[in-house]
Amino acid sequence: MALHEIRIDPSLALREQPGTGHNRWHPDIPPVVRCEPGDEVVIETRDAFDGQMGSSATLKTVEAPDLDVVPPLTGPVYVEGAQPGDLLEIEIGAAPP
Repeated sequence: MALHEIRIDPSLALREQPGTGHNRWHPDIPPVVRCEPGDEVVIETRDAFDGQMGSSATLKTVEAPDLDVVPPLTGPVYVEGAQPGDLLEIEIGAAPP
């Protein structure tokens, strides 16, 4: 079993780290990780507004966020041999402080 990781820098927007994800589902988006069944994949994710609503957000930011960057999605991940209807085991955890 191999370990694969997709790590992000939460202080940077997705457009500044294009090799970590995308913001729309489309079959032509290449996988960031290719893995075998049984491999472990650790994925860090961004918040839904890709950092726009952080501590420096203003009322103007909240009134008119840039919706062209949402939703920021980490991945995609390609699992060799996976077929529609197959199940994946997912464990969700918080990042260490």
